[in-house]
Amino acid sequence: MDPPGRGEGIGFAKGRIESLTDGIFAFGMTLLVLGAGYPFAVETLANRPVSQILFSSVPDILLYIISFLLLATFWVSHHTQFHHIRYIDRTLLWLNIVILMFIAFIPFSSSIAGVFPTNPLAAAVLEVHLLITGLLFHLQWRYATHNHRLVDPNLSSFIIRRGNEVTLIIPVLSCIGLVLAFLSIPYSLAVFLLDPPLYYIRLKRVR
Repeated sequence: MDPPGRGEGIGFAKGRIESLTDGIFAFGMTLLVLGAGYPFAVETLANRPVSQILFSSVPDILLYIISFLLLATFWVSHHTQFHHIRYIDRTLLWLNIVILMFIAFIPFSSSIAGVFPTNPLAAAVLEVHLLITGLLFHLQWRYATHNHRLVDPNLSSFIIRRGNEVTLIIPVLSCIGLVLAFLSIPYSLAVFLLDPPLYYIRLKRVR
């Protein structure tokens, strides 16, 4: 039972939000796989040499790996946040829905960057998308933990502060990628390869 003022009357248990979130992430990851295979299928129909097909697919495969790892990081971040979140109110509910909307759209932004792997503008589309998504995760955590609004009253300030830092990793990397894209540097999306190790290091210190 939620205490008065903490999720009372919402009609959605925390478990239902987590189930919906898991489904959206699974859907997004599946679309990434389909998007990575589409250019390969088109090239196969053109009867080009296998070596050439494989070589031309390298950018798509690398982008698939980056996008999949980013989705995985977002999923771990969501799981970690909801491990500490105890109550659900309407604001958090809709914040989570908006986050899922952006998560489900990542395969589309990723496909644009995949079609034009060396185009800085195409990379910037995905980088802006990830910037907004990362900031939404940060906002969700700050909202839930402000004055221990939706978390355990005994949750340490260290965990709250470290959670704020972790959720800013992708937004910071997105800004770096945007600067590189603005300078017309190709493959600026490679900066996101730093996300998994940085996230792991910061999250490990929390534990």
